[in-house]
Amino acid sequence: VGIVGCIIMPHNVYLHSALVQSREIDPKKRFRVKEALRYYSIESTGALAVSFIINVCVTTVFAKSFYKTDIADTIGLANAGDYLQEKYGGGYFPIYYIWAVGLLAAGQSSTITGTYAGQFIMGGF
Repeated sequence: VGIVGCIIMPHNVYLHSALVQSREIDPKKRFRVKEALRYYSIESTGALAVSFIINVCVTTVFAKSFYKTDIADTIGLANAGDYLQEKYGGGYFPIYYIWAVGLLAAGQSSTITGTYAGQFIMGGF
């Protein structure tokens, strides 16, 4: 249920609807409408599929690493990078840096899409 909630977020539904409305298509030309609908469907399906795959990968890594372990109850956003570092080692580029960049990217993308969707909603769509 959590993965579905992470992928299909209400503000992204509003944002995508607003972005589709901003494209100029002549509604009198039936072929153009069908063509646009096909491309919008491909675009939405592709974005949702990529998001789903990324979320499944993240969930799978944590499930494989920490399911039924003593530390499973204490893992949170603040210490997940440290636990990943312990589990998978450092090498040249430590794992917790990858975790930090991932958290930063997730925060930035949600902030940008939330702000952009809010702009369309407050502007009267």
